[in-house]
Amino acid sequence: MSPTFWSTVLQFSRLAVNASLLLVASRFLTLAEIGTFATAFAPVRLTQGVLRAGLGDAAILHGERRNALIALSLTLGLTVSLILAGAALLLPPPVGPTLAALAPIPLIQSIAQPSESYLRRQMRLRALAMRTMVAQSTSAALALLVLAQGGGTFSLVTFALANTALTGALSIWLSPIGPSTRPHWREIRAILPDTLRLSLRDLAGNATLPLLQLAIGACLGLAAAGAFQIAARFLSLIDALAIAPIRYVALPRFAGLPRPALREELTRSMSVTARVACLVYPLALLAAPKILAIAVGPAHAASVAPLMPAFCLTGLLTALAMPVTQALSAAGAIRLTLTRSLATLGMTLILALPGLQTTLNTAIWALPTASLLVLLWYIRAAQRWLRPAPARAAA
Repeated sequence: MSPTFWSTVLQFSRLAVNASLLLVASRFLTLAEIGTFATAFAPVRLTQGVLRAGLGDAAILHGERRNALIALSLTLGLTVSLILAGAALLLPPPVGPTLAALAPIPLIQSIAQPSESYLRRQMRLRALAMRTMVAQSTSAALALLVLAQGGGTFSLVTFALANTALTGALSIWLSPIGPSTRPHWREIRAILPDTLRLSLRDLAGNATLPLLQLAIGACLGLAAAGAFQIAARFLSLIDALAIAPIRYVALPRFAGLPRPALREELTRSMSVTARVACLVYPLALLAAPKILAIAVGPAHAASVAPLMPAFCLTGLLTALAMPVTQALSAAGAIRLTLTRSLATLGMTLILALPGLQTTLNTAIWALPTASLLVLLWYIRAAQRWLRPAPARAAA
C-alpha cells in the first residue's frame, strides 16, 4: 500500500484510539476525575509534541549526528521530567499526585525518540503505523482493565504511561540504535538551534488547547476542565474520521508545484475540504447530544453538549485553514504559518480571559472567534504570498 495510506493510518490511530478511550472511560468517571487527569496531562501533552517535533525533525535534518541526537534527547527528556516532577510537588491534590505519576513520560519518550526519528527518516511508515496501533490498542485494553477494577483516574494515567512505554519499546525494537562514541559538545551545539526552532514551531501550533485546558482547570474548577476535555476529544475524533485523511493527502499533492499550479491545486483542495467539513461538522453538532448521551452518559452529556457549537465551529474553521497551511508549507512560507499559529494562540488566550472569570461556555467561544479572525487575515496573506510573480518587461 502507498506511503500516503500508512501515513493516514498512523495519524488516525494516534487520534482515534486516544479519544475513544477517554469517551468510554468518561461514562464511569466523574467530570472532576476527568478534569484532574486532563489538567495534569496538559503540560505533558505540550512536551510530548515538542520532543517529537523538535528531535524528530532535527534527526531528519542531521541524521549523521547520531551521538549528539541521542545525548540531546536524553538531556531534554530528563530535564522536562524533573521540571514536571517539581511542579507536581507544588500543586495540590488531586492534580499534583496525578502529574507526579505522569512526569516520567518525557524521559521515557526521550529514550526511544532517536529510534522513532530514524524510522521516520527512513520513511518506514508501515512500521510506524503498525507499532502505534499495537501500542495504543494494548494500552487501551490495560486501561479498561484498570477502570473495571475501580481504578478511576489512574486508568487514564495507566494508558498514558503504558502507551508511551510500549511505543518506545517497539520503536527501539524496530530500529535499535545507540551511541557509537561519546558525543562532543560541538556536535550538540550544531544541532541545537534547529531543534529549538522546530520545537518552538510545534509548541506554537499545538499549545492553544492544552494551555486553555490548564487555565480552565485553574480558574473554573476540575469539573469544568472535565467537560472541556470531553468536548475536545469528541472534536478530535471527528477530525480523525473526516479531516485527517484529507490533511495527509494534501501535502504530497502540493509538493514541488510551481505557484500557478499550486494556486489551482489549493483552490481544488479548499473546495473538497469545504464540502466535507461543511457537511460533517453541522451533522456532528446535530447528533452530538444523542452521541454524547450514549458515549459518556446523560449526566455528562448535559454538561458537554452546550460546548459543542463552539467546538464544532472551531473544527470547521480549522479544517478550512488546513489546505492553506499545507500549500504555504509546500511553498516554503514557514514564517507565515508560524505567525498564524502564534496569532491564534495569543488571541484565544486574550479573548478567553473574561470567560475564565465567569462561565466555561463563555470562555470557549474564544476558540472560534480567534480562529475566524485569524483565518480572514490568513487567507488574504496566503493569496498575496502565492500570487504569481509579475513578468519583467523586456528591455
